[in-house]
Amino acid sequence: MSTLNAQLRDALAKGKQLRRDGIIPAVLFGKHLDESISIQVVKADVDQFLRSNTIGSILDLVIDGKKYMALLKDISFSPVTRKVEHLGFQEMTKGEKVTSEFHIHLHNRAKVDGMVQQTLSEVRYKALPPDLFNLVEIDLEGKVVGDSAILSDFNFAHNPKIEILTPLDSQVYSITHKIIAKAETPEAAEPGESVAEETAETEKEEN
Repeated sequence: MSTLNAQLRDALAKGKQLRRDGIIPAVLFGKHLDESISIQVVKADVDQFLRSNTIGSILDLVIDGKKYMALLKDISFSPVTRKVEHLGFQEMTKGEKVTSEFHIHLHNRAKVDGMVQQTLSEVRYKALPPDLFNLVEIDLEGKVVGDSAILSDFNFAHNPKIEILTPLDSQVYSITHKIIAKAETPEAAEPGESVAEETAETEKEEN
């Protein structure tokens, strides 16, 4: 479990100015908190944290020395630069289920002789803190054109420790034939066109 250090944030502090100063604004919320806690994290620490963590990751969030078990619930990015602008954390309580999501990664796409279409990449679920995870890998090696799968086809969807909230009949992927673009053929010459061209050339030579 990762640890991220944060500090309480001044309620009057503007997010834009904080980001200019290398600070990322964030918030910790949870039903057992009297109110949401506005916090700030050094951008360099955020960048390092996000190298190995994503939405759904569990961490120890230390705010001015006080430790909270938290879930990274949300990451807001700038629509233009794609830089992190804000983080949202949810406090977790031992023995209490929380709602989260995990990502599906299709492994060995290159070994499939066909076009892989992934139609589901994130799955919502509920679980106790120790049973949370944020990634599932599905191996496509050996799959062929015509193969497809829905969520209920996989063992993790029937894990008694988690409750899948995304419909189990949701399609995860399908494999179709690759589309090969055909080169366009030159349009046929209009009738009489080549004859006219030959006649013009003959007249030039005679003159």
